[in-house]
Amino acid sequence: GAAIALVIGGALSNAFDRVVYGAVADFFHFFVGNFSWYVFNLADVAIVAGVGLLLYESVVARPGHGNA
Repeated sequence: GAAIALVIGGALSNAFDRVVYGAVADFFHFFVGNFSWYVFNLADVAIVAGVGLLLYESVVARPGHGNA
C-alpha cells in the first residue's frame, strides 16, 4: 500500500511538473569539497523510498502472508 502510493505519488508529481513547467524542478544539489552530489527533488525521494520499500517487502518473508 504505502510503497505503491509513494511511487505513484512521486511519478505524478514529476509528471505534473513536466506538464505545467515543461521540466521537472530539482531542489537539492549538495557539494562536499569539489565533489558534486546528485541533484534531486522530493518526488524523486518518494519514488526511491517506495521502490526500496517494495524491494524490502519482496525479499523479507512476512509470516502469515503466504511466503514460504
